[in-house]
Amino acid sequence: MNKRALILLAFVGIVAVSAAGYLGFSTSQTPEPTPAPQTVSVTRCDVEQTVTAPGNLVNVNQAEVKMPTEGRLSEVNVRVGDSVKAGEILAELGLVATTQAQLSLIEAQEALEEIQSQRTALDYPRATEDFINDLRRQVKLARQMVSKLDTAYKKAEDPFAKAQALASLTTAKNELRSVESRLNWYVGKPTEEDIASADSELAHAQAQYDAAKAILENLEIKAPFDGVIFEVSAQIGQTYQAETTLFTIGNPKALEVIANVTEEDYPLLVVGQGVEVYFDARPEVTVTGKVERIIPKRIEGDRPLYNIYISLNEVPDGLADGMTSDTAITIAKHEDVLCLPRAIVRASGGDTTAVKVWNGLEEQTKEITIGLRGDTYVEIVSGLSEGEQVVTR
Repeated sequence: MNKRALILLAFVGIVAVSAAGYLGFSTSQTPEPTPAPQTVSVTRCDVEQTVTAPGNLVNVNQAEVKMPTEGRLSEVNVRVGDSVKAGEILAELGLVATTQAQLSLIEAQEALEEIQSQRTALDYPRATEDFINDLRRQVKLARQMVSKLDTAYKKAEDPFAKAQALASLTTAKNELRSVESRLNWYVGKPTEEDIASADSELAHAQAQYDAAKAILENLEIKAPFDGVIFEVSAQIGQTYQAETTLFTIGNPKALEVIANVTEEDYPLLVVGQGVEVYFDARPEVTVTGKVERIIPKRIEGDRPLYNIYISLNEVPDGLADGMTSDTAITIAKHEDVLCLPRAIVRASGGDTTAVKVWNGLEEQTKEITIGLRGDTYVEIVSGLSEGEQVVTR
């Protein structure tokens, strides 16, 4: 064997020994554990599903103060923005209107008293017993006279005497009918139509009296409730027709939210559902309330939207009619249930799905049942226990 072959053989031996040593060393090392993945813990929380609804505040206790009768204003005591108390005098009418209102009340009172007397008379006998007995005697005498003149007429042979007897007989019959009619009326009772007619006249007279009295009492035009003057149309010295609006008054704390929801969210709403309301004017404030009214009529416009009204449990300072708001309406809520963040649970519409759980050494796949899908969290009905670590990736 030559020198070159010996050198090559030695090199091969060295490589073989090195490889065997490396393999022996590597097989004796402890395997590295699988690195722990990023996880989130299964916890208990409140799972809540909400619908959002933008809107604005509206005043629900606003009233117009009108002119009680035609007349001229002698005093206007308030301006726009003034706070007033219930019963406070806002304006007063001049002397002419006051005098006319007083005369109208007197006339209405006299008419009412007369009609009341007539109606009362229907509930009592129309005449005394003596008066009725006298009428009966008159009827008896009238009948006797008719009988006597009828006999005379039949016995008369002379044409002139017969004509005279006929004329007397006709007069006697007319008198008899008149007396009988008077007797029948006095001994009779009012019919249902008589009573109904009298009651109707009495009600009409009472209404006229009440209206005249109200006009006189309201000549001093007063605030109907505590509030703020929103608008003033009244001017001193001007003459106004009855029912002309002079003032608009409102309670600045009587606010509700009118919001609108989409066509998709409308079927989810029910009167009484709880809400949280946020205001651009008071971003640090959250006000609770409830759905008060749902309007089943589409708002005019390009998008299919529907109005709802929301009552507030309290009205903080700094809010006013027309301010914008955002509302979160609670559609469903399950309290103190097992939950996971919604982004972790990938459910494709069914009630079951699979997640990976880290047990400290390796990942395990578990099938879980989910309940309410909230805005932030998903309810875990079964398949997981509190504290288990669910892989997030």
